[in-house]
Amino acid sequence: MIYDAAVIGGALSGSRTAELLAKQGHKVLLIEEHSNIGEPCKCTGLVSWRTPEMLKLPKEIIVNLIDKANFHAPNGTFFTLKCKKQVYVLDRPGLDRFLFNSAVEAGADAKTSETFERFWYNNGTVRVKTNKGVYDAKVLIGADGGNSQVAKQANLEMPKNFFSGLQTTAEGDFENVELWFGSKLCPKFFCWIVPENKHVARVGIAAEKNPNFYYQNFLRKRVKTVANPNVAGIIRFGVMKDTVSDRILLVGDAACQMKPVSGGGITYGLIGAQFAADACHKALEENKFSYRFFKEEYDERWKERLVPGIKKGMFYRKLLFSMSDSQINVAFRMIKTLGYRLLEKLDFDLLLS
Repeated sequence: MIYDAAVIGGALSGSRTAELLAKQGHKVLLIEEHSNIGEPCKCTGLVSWRTPEMLKLPKEIIVNLIDKANFHAPNGTFFTLKCKKQVYVLDRPGLDRFLFNSAVEAGADAKTSETFERFWYNNGTVRVKTNKGVYDAKVLIGADGGNSQVAKQANLEMPKNFFSGLQTTAEGDFENVELWFGSKLCPKFFCWIVPENKHVARVGIAAEKNPNFYYQNFLRKRVKTVANPNVAGIIRFGVMKDTVSDRILLVGDAACQMKPVSGGGITYGLIGAQFAADACHKALEENKFSYRFFKEEYDERWKERLVPGIKKGMFYRKLLFSMSDSQINVAFRMIKTLGYRLLEKLDFDLLLS
């Protein structure tokens, strides 16, 4: 059997792409290495109002609604930002399961506990080898994250900008989202707290080096229980020269479709999935699978939509994380006394993009 598309990675972007293609009548193979979809959870699940509207999510996936975030400077100064619209805390593993099941219900052939190993071209198809079998597909879609093996084997160079993130669920007293800055707490990134309710929150950090050192320090500083991280993930950001090759596309974190300041990729990953599905559908309809076709129909199109926000985020990241602790202290004090109401007028997605 020759599939129209083989999708490597059954998390958010991969499952969404598979669902959209299957709904258009295409034969889709969806390969996920984990047996429990959504595990381990590698995301805070904090999104704007756009995501529930894009997906028509069931209510049980929405864990909490929050409209305020506290920004903490190294010296203890903080200001509270009130969002124009409430933001959503999602059951992140539940979101992945919802999308995976939606792909299966749409007709995708799903394989779990199956690991992608390599691919090669074979008589007008892409042959995909896993630890359990060999499959043929007209298009291969890499949705396998920030350390994408599909990208590596296709010689699609990924940015060298990356952080290692650690996150757990901890007990304490929580109300608002919290972002903590400072070179001693978390150099070149920030610590975060995303409440599921007033007593339980997702707590984490991201760092270039020694993330566990900063992670344990922050847990001791802010929460009642100190737990081992139950998730570790790679946050890779930047703009790839190419996210396509002959018969190959990358989507989601594998294509660096994420926000450079926050490392968030839910909204961008869903947008990328729509572009990927549209391009693959057109390729299958017209029997065109070349690098040039996918460059024009996918790579250039999604970049036109998302890269302005990514570049803006990279500018903000460079500006913010080039500041010394004393400069951050001064900036936060000025915002607290003079300018925070201007920030409240910013769109949540743009602020963190």
